[in-house]
Amino acid sequence: MRNLVVVSFLILIFAFLIFQHDLPDLSNKNDLKSLGTGRIIETDKSIITSITLYEVSDYFIVYVKEESLHDMMMDKIDRIEFRNTKWGPITIRFPENKPQIIKRQ
Repeated sequence: MRNLVVVSFLILIFAFLIFQHDLPDLSNKNDLKSLGTGRIIETDKSIITSITLYEVSDYFIVYVKEESLHDMMMDKIDRIEFRNTKWGPITIRFPENKPQIIKRQ
């Protein structure tokens, strides 16, 4: 019985570690680069295409568009979509200025 408890605990830890890396870390520059090219849909329904995320800060994002850095406040962004990533299709939303990653099917 004790072995069963220990093995179950190890399986839970292993599963947690696997699922934890199932989404990109927005503070990691390599993960941001791995997202590839995406598009920003603003709250006024404007769309900015062909962007690459450079940085996600507390209240704004920095992105690259046509080899130039731009920034945008999170409250102006409805969502950011990336179709082809190593994690699959990803959408990033910013409820209350906190990034929320959604893995789309």
